Amino acid sequence: MSITLRGTIAVLAGCIAAAAGSSAPAVASGNVPIEVPLGGVENALHIDAPRLSTEAPIPIPGTPEGPRYAKDHVLPEHAVPRLPLSSELPATDAEVPLPQLLATDDVDRLGLTTEESAVRTLTPGASVNPPLSGPRPHLFGLPDVSAPQAAVGTPDVQAQPGADLALG
Repeated sequence: MSITLRGTIAVLAGCIAAAAGSSAPAVASGNVPIEVPLGGVENALHIDAPRLSTEAPIPIPGTPEGPRYAKDHVLPEHAVPRLPLSSELPATDAEVPLPQLLATDDVDRLGLTTEESAVRTLTPGASVNPPLSGPRPHLFGLPDVSAPQAAVGTPDVQAQPGADLALG
């Protein structure tokens, strides 16, 4: 193996390691931090700008339930499976300056803080059965006529969000 080929492989391995290392903290936490930069507005307009910092959640899909075959159905139940997703509502911190309307007013800021909260969701699913049953032995293996069936699994969202609003 020539020296240039070895050098090329070493540089490629270093680039892959750097790319994997830079994305690891965002994936490990499950959220991507977002900071709204308003410092330029404060300097340009000479006013107090609001401050906002939050995170964008990364939904993590779970294992869907596969189709189940029933004795009296031609098609499997849960033909469109429900997909579970889990994530966390991120912590958010917002602070808005308030103008002083009265000279004795001690309130100059309004703050909102939310805590992290686990979120579990389940997407809707569907089941359909045509108006024929499975083969019937008493009809020599021919299907019987039955009422058509259709079902939609309802979506589900579970979370316990909380927030604090403060004047100060």
